[in-house]
Amino acid sequence: MRTRYTLINMLVNIGGQFFTMLLSFINRMVFIHCLSAAYLGVNGLFTDVLSILNFAELGIGTAMVFSMYEPAARDDEQKLARLMNLYKWMYRAVAASVLLFGLVLLPFLPYLIKGGEGIEHITLIYMIYVLGSASSYLLNYKSSIYQAYQKGYIRAGWNMVCEFIKTVLQIAILLLTGNFILYLVVQQAVQFLPNIMVSRRVDKEFPYLKECRELPDREERNGILKNIGAMSMHKLAIVIVRNTDSLLMSSFIGLTTVGLYSNYRLVINALNNLMTKVVTAFSGSVGNFAALENSDRLYQVYKEMDFLFFVLSGYLTGGLMMLFNSLIALLFGEEYCFPMAIVVFIVTEFYITRMRQTNLLFREVMGLFWNDRYKAVAESVINLVVSLVLVQRYGVTGIVGGTIISTLCTCTWIEPYIFLKYGVREDWQQKYRAYFAEYLKRLLLTAAVSAAAVLWVQRFPVDNFCIFILDGLLYTAVFAGVIVLFYRGSAEYAALKQRGLELLKRNKEYT
Repeated sequence: MRTRYTLINMLVNIGGQFFTMLLSFINRMVFIHCLSAAYLGVNGLFTDVLSILNFAELGIGTAMVFSMYEPAARDDEQKLARLMNLYKWMYRAVAASVLLFGLVLLPFLPYLIKGGEGIEHITLIYMIYVLGSASSYLLNYKSSIYQAYQKGYIRAGWNMVCEFIKTVLQIAILLLTGNFILYLVVQQAVQFLPNIMVSRRVDKEFPYLKECRELPDREERNGILKNIGAMSMHKLAIVIVRNTDSLLMSSFIGLTTVGLYSNYRLVINALNNLMTKVVTAFSGSVGNFAALENSDRLYQVYKEMDFLFFVLSGYLTGGLMMLFNSLIALLFGEEYCFPMAIVVFIVTEFYITRMRQTNLLFREVMGLFWNDRYKAVAESVINLVVSLVLVQRYGVTGIVGGTIISTLCTCTWIEPYIFLKYGVREDWQQKYRAYFAEYLKRLLLTAAVSAAAVLWVQRFPVDNFCIFILDGLLYTAVFAGVIVLFYRGSAEYAALKQRGLELLKRNKEYT
């Protein structure tokens, strides 16, 4: 059953993400055609500002979903209902906090924007973002019960439908009126629809949630609050590391650079979301597995997933190194491209971040938030200090370089240490050394493939989408060959191959 739910979640999530990526690129192309780069910068800047305000969420969602895996695995309806009640009240407090913090930040807007003098109604635009972000918390918590029951595909399906509606309406508004404010109103209004639809379905499917008015007992609440306290530190790190880049660029360089950077972030975020969808497809099953199985079996699953995410991360990294600027030029124009040196830093940061994915997944489903809470503080401080120092001399490269340095100094070695020491426990030192030996091998392999791909595209430049697709297919074949050559004898390769063959066999039986 776990494999079946994982497969359904993955197909819906990945299919939905590809669909969303296509819509996002079309939307961005129309946006650039109808509005200036300054508006593009405002969109990227305020999106990051709202991500900072969302620090008020404190990681509540992650901690609550972890608390729900065990009662969901055992069909403990009363415990689930009490947890959902606590979740509801917490998210209402978050909505109020986001609105309050947004209003407090309002007088400081002029200091955050450099080169935005031509943007009209900047305060109104900002408040639309704030209201949309605050309202998203009012019903969002209800979808967590599907995550606990390994049915995240239900929420993903509604997201896909509403994303299509939103994009069509936004494109129509841009083409007919060119009005950025109407564009934002549609964005904020339509993104609330999945919450409404999922909420109504949850009320029908789980009627006992409305019948129970109780909260978890004091001991359980204290355990949850402890996890939330630890997650708040991780949330702070995410906010500072991932969402201050646009603020620094806007303050030190200008809105036009933020606009250029936002196109690269559009692609990176699309791929990050794609990888997150894959992780989300596994998270319910892994959480269920972690609640019921022993650490030896869990470690084997961990190794298989770590290999899978390496293959995906390495493949995307080499492809971005090879074709990133070509994609930006074909979609938006060569004037929107960064120099290759900046692109290398952006893609390197992408690879390092994606290679953390397995450790983060297992940390969350096993509730190991508390053990590495100080890592998040160190990561935040290092990132902010290094970025502020480097941006003055190196610009965009310095900001992204700050993220790379802070990640390497903290997350890269602390996260596997926490999982192996506190999650696996047995022979964890030996497994820790083996992890980094394999990590270095994978890094060198990805770097070699990426360098070869860059040399190829420099020798044979991409002039149109046909060449782009052919180069992508060639790269895919070469990368697949490299993986088979170097890993065909590994246990993880054999296990994933076997799982894939079993899934294909099942699909044939069903058809």
